[in-house]
Amino acid sequence: MRLTRLIPFVLTAATVIFSHVYALSDSGWLNLTIIHTNDIHARVDPVNDLGLSCSTDDIAKGNCYGGAARHKVLIQKLRQGKEHSLLLDGGDEFQGTMFYTYFKGNVTAEVMNDLDYDLTTIGNHEWDDGPAVAARFWQKLNMPIVCANVDLSKNPDLANLIKPYHVFEDLKLAIIGYITPNTGYISNSGPTIAFTDPVVAVQKSIDELQARGIKRILALSHNGYLEDMDLAAKTRGLDLIVGGHSHSYLGDPSNPLYQGPYPTVVENLDGENTLIVQAYCWGRFIGDLDVSFNPDGKIVAWSGGPIQVEYNFPADPDLLRKIDGWRSEFAAWAQTVLGQASENLDMVDCRTRDCQMGNFVTDAMLRYVRDQQDSWHGQQPPWANVAIINTGGIRAGILKGDITNGEVITVAPFGNYVVQTPMKGQELLDTLEAVVEGSRNDTGQVVKGFIQVSGLRFSYDSTQRNLGAKTAEIQDRTGNWKGIDADQTYSVVTLDFLLRGGDNIFLQQSREDTIQYKTLDQVLTDIVRKIRVVTPYLDGRIRDVAMTATL
Repeated sequence: MRLTRLIPFVLTAATVIFSHVYALSDSGWLNLTIIHTNDIHARVDPVNDLGLSCSTDDIAKGNCYGGAARHKVLIQKLRQGKEHSLLLDGGDEFQGTMFYTYFKGNVTAEVMNDLDYDLTTIGNHEWDDGPAVAARFWQKLNMPIVCANVDLSKNPDLANLIKPYHVFEDLKLAIIGYITPNTGYISNSGPTIAFTDPVVAVQKSIDELQARGIKRILALSHNGYLEDMDLAAKTRGLDLIVGGHSHSYLGDPSNPLYQGPYPTVVENLDGENTLIVQAYCWGRFIGDLDVSFNPDGKIVAWSGGPIQVEYNFPADPDLLRKIDGWRSEFAAWAQTVLGQASENLDMVDCRTRDCQMGNFVTDAMLRYVRDQQDSWHGQQPPWANVAIINTGGIRAGILKGDITNGEVITVAPFGNYVVQTPMKGQELLDTLEAVVEGSRNDTGQVVKGFIQVSGLRFSYDSTQRNLGAKTAEIQDRTGNWKGIDADQTYSVVTLDFLLRGGDNIFLQQSREDTIQYKTLDQVLTDIVRKIRVVTPYLDGRIRDVAMTATL
């Protein structure tokens, strides 16, 4: 039967209406509503389009979305009148606001239980504070947790919490979990936990389930939109992937956030269709998909799309009171003003060139370390030449006006330490080449992201990324720019996370002469207090010559 997409809904005061093609009473047929979220990142309160707490001005301009209390009411409405529904979360509930930094997952667990999720998978950020914090969070959840491609054989306590898949016996339907295999490089999961090829792990689970007679098989992913499409094409027997990790908006092509259709349909190894959905991030949207399964377990009709959770949507009063209570515990500290931003500091193009937030953060890192060196007691470390940070280490922009403790934590929530280490010029050149090309020539590892820099400038051509950086220069103490000398040793300021191999930006190796300073949020706090006013700027320190040529 030819699959037919039922055109997306218009949200009314109640629910999206799905015109059922097949009656539930027909033997072997199933109509199911799937409601899904992903990458909430501790946005318990509503946020603006930068992922920051809504100001009065944001609310007045309609730039305020989401929030757990509004989610609760909307989810209840979407489930109303539906005989079969599942509420799923695609991971990365952790990190991003004071609700996580202060409570370390306790609030998140209570919210998820209150919203009555049916199933969740694990995100890479759930590991940011180590397996012990993650385990305490998962132990508090009232729902199953699934992930097929994590090896927990050396962690029996975690193995008891996380299973490859879960079977909803009443629906004769199973959901398999999987996560990005790069989690070990981009989180603090520790040396005893391994992440394996999701294609192999998911197919193994599908085969096991089919051997048990389960025909309706879904996946709950924290692997990214493009990666989900790749997995769908390389497996057989999977009906639907509910995704996360890449913060992808799928839906209306006229939306500036658009990355693909909702659902995206990919042909699998058997020539059958696998549907893929995702719902952006921060709880701004809730995904709502109605599907019809035929007796062979195949989805033959669907309807739905992402629902933008507007500020004027009704909020659950009991949950609002809980949230107010949690917020009051950290509000005074979070609202302490450190300085001012003269204009908005945005994150536009941070993954392709220098950006306002990248320049601010790396300049602050370099200035902080140099200031420490000027007042160093005892043997003074070498003068810091450059600062390098992964773009993913900067989690939000800063709005014009007061810069508070809470905003700094939102920008840098991970607790990574600023460190200083000696590095040969050749390693710096290799690093720039790897970042531009997307993989390391020495190890073959994929580089998971871009960088922002200070004291360093380089250019590249995005149409010829395989050629690496075209130019690369470091600024000396007199302010002059000089090409990187492969044989010279430079002093590099970065994060301990990156030196441990995070994102595969640097080679993971012993670095005995590394000096550790404060955490990044503490460094930013000190610098904002010192300079008082932060003014955003771009100076072309990272240039894509292909983009420049088109301007």
